[in-house]
Amino acid sequence: MNKLFKKLVAFDMAMYEIHHLEYDPVVCIKEFWNRYDMDSCRNHIVELLTIYIDRERKVNPAISTADVHHFTISLFRMLMAYFIVHYQRINLSGIKISFLRSNRFIACELENSKDIYDLFYQLSQNH
Repeated sequence: MNKLFKKLVAFDMAMYEIHHLEYDPVVCIKEFWNRYDMDSCRNHIVELLTIYIDRERKVNPAISTADVHHFTISLFRMLMAYFIVHYQRINLSGIKISFLRSNRFIACELENSKDIYDLFYQLSQNH
């Protein structure tokens, strides 16, 4: 099978594996957040956009193609899991998710991003 088709089939399987008898969307969500943090998600998405937007220049990617491919499949899997969670009204409030980064690091990251947001918001209000 063509390499491209193999990669596309792997991506499509994320949509169909939800029908597997042992499928658990909560496990899928936990696995994603255990592997990726918000910063790595942003970096992978920026990489995808850079490749898409700047493909004429054939820029050397900062993240390997295999890593980007794995991330997109994982991200789609997680989106499908959240879809199932909402569709089946699964309560996530009692579920403990182990994140890649510590809660303290995440809190600092969120605080920093809020500071940046506040700065840009103030600038936009002054103009």
